[in-house]
Amino acid sequence: MEDPGKGARGDWRKSVYLSPQLERRSGPRLPLLRRRLRLRLKRSVAQSRLRGAAPQLVSSGSGLLGDSVSACCRLRERLGRKMESNVAEHSAGSEGQVSGAKVIAQALKTQGVRYMFGIVGIPVTEIALAAQELGIRYVGMRNEQAEQNMNRPGVCLVVSGPGLIHALGGMANANMNCWPLIVIGGSSERSQETMGAFQEFPQVEACRLYSKFSARPSIIEVIPSIIEKAVRSSIYGRPGACYVDIPADFVSLQVNVNSIKYVECCAPPPVCMAEASAVRLAASILRGARQPLVIVGKGAAYARAEEGIRRLVEQCRLPFLPTPMGKGVIPDNHPNSVAAARSRALQSADVIVLFGARLNWILHFGLPPRYQPDVKFIQVDICAEELGNNVRPAVTLLGDINAVTEQLLEQFDKTPWQYPPESKWWKTLREKMKSNEAVSKARRTH
Repeated sequence: MEDPGKGARGDWRKSVYLSPQLERRSGPRLPLLRRRLRLRLKRSVAQSRLRGAAPQLVSSGSGLLGDSVSACCRLRERLGRKMESNVAEHSAGSEGQVSGAKVIAQALKTQGVRYMFGIVGIPVTEIALAAQELGIRYVGMRNEQAEQNMNRPGVCLVVSGPGLIHALGGMANANMNCWPLIVIGGSSERSQETMGAFQEFPQVEACRLYSKFSARPSIIEVIPSIIEKAVRSSIYGRPGACYVDIPADFVSLQVNVNSIKYVECCAPPPVCMAEASAVRLAASILRGARQPLVIVGKGAAYARAEEGIRRLVEQCRLPFLPTPMGKGVIPDNHPNSVAAARSRALQSADVIVLFGARLNWILHFGLPPRYQPDVKFIQVDICAEELGNNVRPAVTLLGDINAVTEQLLEQFDKTPWQYPPESKWWKTLREKMKSNEAVSKARRTH
């Protein structure tokens, strides 16, 4: 006997008709609606068999059709219309209401967020779904500590308790290494605070140690302004991590859509320039250097100062070396690179220009015996608190590194100057690079 679920119109187990209007309204729920419809059709056919209603097959020009197949088709159409009606009623009933998850997603979209990383779970799953509906790309990770490796402001979405604790390492890494990051963490419901709620943890307090900004909105209506401040704080000044705590009951809570006021996308970080007198002094000290050196740090990379610094190095014929995070601002194979003679360059330089490089352990804190006791540092940085750390610089240039580089170039355009390429300093550096490369080659051959 032919299966009454099969016929010229196909197998109802695989083909379920839904009108285009229903498909558009259903959105992410479409696969679930299809599964429910197939289940109802299957039950209807099974009930017909139990009642002994054997299908009477008749011949037609399009194939074999039975009464049961026709009944299934009518049922399918009837269920489709009912689902359309239910969706329409739900849309009408929820008109003028918006969930907290959608408010969060729209606030992120308004602030120009394009990527979201994380591990979904209770209570942040709906936030990830709402973000994807608005076109924010979601990238799933295996561990929260890996979610912070990004070079643009993005969102790290974590669950409460252990999820947030795992993310603390990545937040600290982003904050110390000056990477813009926004962490959104789910937390316990407001009504269950201090009661031992599911994965309850003092998340806002814990994140304050590892972020520039940490806050928990008191009502859904203030979420857009808090997210705007988090995004702004993460990219202004020295970049870093910011945390926004979302109570679990906020995710599905419905509020009047007219009560939500989305904050305009924050402006790009303001471009600050150094004092003109300090720039003139820095240019004067560099002209008088006997053994100058330029060090390129990750601050120069974040400021996108590659064109200006490369022009300065080539125009003034200065030797340079990058820090590990400053590689690529100027290519490693550039003829002015002295990375192969790093120790000799640091130990013998009398004037060093720091472009977004901190005098931390990577640069031996700027102290002897790695440096000359009387070395003069010209420090260029966006962060005022970083100026003068460990060593008192001869000149401090506070401002956007790309803008300050252009200021220095203006000085050398007005009064052209080049460091002699055949000087004793250049000769010493080239000999040391050649010697180190020969030793390295010999080690590789053995």
